[in-house]
Amino acid sequence: MRKQLNSIALAISMCGLAGTAYAQEAGSVVVTGGAAWIDMRQSSSQELKSSSQFGTFTSPGTGAEIHNTFTGEFLVTYFATEHIAIESAVGFPPKLNFFSQGVATPLGPQGPAMPVGDLKPLVTARVWAPTLFVKYYFGKKDSVWRPFLGVGVNYTWFSSVQVHPAFSGALSQFAGPGGRVDASASSSWNPAFTAGVTYRINGRWSVLGSITYIPLKTTGKFDAVSANGTTVLSNTTRITANPIIGFVGVSYRF
Repeated sequence: MRKQLNSIALAISMCGLAGTAYAQEAGSVVVTGGAAWIDMRQSSSQELKSSSQFGTFTSPGTGAEIHNTFTGEFLVTYFATEHIAIESAVGFPPKLNFFSQGVATPLGPQGPAMPVGDLKPLVTARVWAPTLFVKYYFGKKDSVWRPFLGVGVNYTWFSSVQVHPAFSGALSQFAGPGGRVDASASSSWNPAFTAGVTYRINGRWSVLGSITYIPLKTTGKFDAVSANGTTVLSNTTRITANPIIGFVGVSYRF
């Protein structure tokens, strides 16, 4: 009887070993949810350029920067092999605050001036930036710690672009009765680079930390449009964002 019990126990043990699954083996699908800190300290912009029937003028000393922000992020990762994974990354669209400096002189130095640096923030917008990565994981599928490197492509667009009421009011004066103010930021395709590490808790759960860099640029445009649809004053600036994104999340393998 004892031999039979030992044989059964051994068989159960062998089945358990045979059924062991790891979160980062070929065919695994891993979802990760966490928090992302978006560092915009590298952001900057060109001087404001204004065009109208009076000519094109640049406002010397003007510029803009984007303040840091925080958001939630969600990842879905498919392991094609033990080492190579394809990952989609999407986040809740954070609200970005654009702060400016200098004095805007859209009609040249002899025309009206507005100290845009006093308007805080000058512009706000929601940013959408889904990204697709190909990642390489070092180590083995059963390693507790697995560093990784990745490269991918990002598409960024902006919604709910709004300007400070004082700036909007000044543009409305150019637009005239029945006119409007249009504000927008251009969309763009961008490369993306990421590096990080995962820590395996067990066969299904793990923790992930990463740093991602996206060399991102956009063109901000603020137009005064008359009642008949003619753009009477167009203001543009080229903005360099170049966000560095720090992410920490908890992962689960399905």
